[in-house]
Amino acid sequence: MLFYVNWLERGFRVVHTPGIARAFVRVENSGDHFVLTDLGGFDLPQRNGPFQATHFNKNDELIEGPIICNTRLSLAAWLRSRSTIPIPTDPRM
Repeated sequence: MLFYVNWLERGFRVVHTPGIARAFVRVENSGDHFVLTDLGGFDLPQRNGPFQATHFNKNDELIEGPIICNTRLSLAAWLRSRSTIPIPTDPRM
């Protein structure tokens, strides 16, 4: 059951720039990366959202976003076709 609770924390790492921002970041093998923050864009999101998600290519050019995902389930649905992050399929997540 831990995987269902911690899939986000296991797939992303925290990046912190002191005095500026904290975010969850996931880098794909292609070099594309995803940045997750709270709705203000400067801090980690709450455990169950809402999330502000942004997708960049390996050259830091914006591909998509920022997208607002109000729940972990909506975030999982948005990431599923864009990322290789293991996402549980249990609807209770």
